[in-house]
Amino acid sequence: MYRTLALVLFLSLPSHADMLRVGTTGDYQPVSWWNTETQVFEGLDIELIKSFAAENGHEITFVRTTWPTMMADLQAGNFSIAVGGISSTPERAKVALMSDTIHLDGKVALVRCGEQEAYDSLEEIDAPTVRVVENPGGTNEKFARATLKTAKLTVLADNHEPFDHLKAGKADVMFTDALEATFKEAEGDGLCAVNADTPYTEIHKVFLFAQDEGALRDTFNTWLAGKQWD
Repeated sequence: MYRTLALVLFLSLPSHADMLRVGTTGDYQPVSWWNTETQVFEGLDIELIKSFAAENGHEITFVRTTWPTMMADLQAGNFSIAVGGISSTPERAKVALMSDTIHLDGKVALVRCGEQEAYDSLEEIDAPTVRVVENPGGTNEKFARATLKTAKLTVLADNHEPFDHLKAGKADVMFTDALEATFKEAEGDGLCAVNADTPYTEIHKVFLFAQDEGALRDTFNTWLAGKQWD
């Protein structure tokens, strides 16, 4: 699980601070989301990169990206770091530098509360009558496409829509990371994680750095290793 950093964020930064451009999707609670009321990004990964910046003399500009365009945006130089529940994959490793593991996670099923027993195995989920819904362009969709043979898969354009489809009875199952699934369950809004302590996969969550930012990545890893965790 994520652990709380025992540190104090600086309230001000030196005038000569270097600017870090940080890309994030802002649609993945609890690690990165856009607060429409305060108009700022919030979440565990947001606080982590802000802490790193504060302790290393950087200012931050957050840049909104999407899961389908994140890697292209990083390669295009729209930002030098990408954060927010990003899974380490061989494809991403080909075009970006990866931090050490931020969090160890895995794919689980998210369903309507009370229906967990009906979908507590891949065999039960992968049936012709089961409707699976996913967000586009990330590892959720990739896992669903690689795993399902007979279930009906729908990929929606917006990351928030799958949850609404589940609650409205328009879909039965969503595969997502255990971290997000347990967060949704804790919201008490009618969705529950299935076997969150025994996920189907093992996923290393990381921050991504542009390929020419090796020194910055190494500095981040050293900083991360030196933190005192609760």
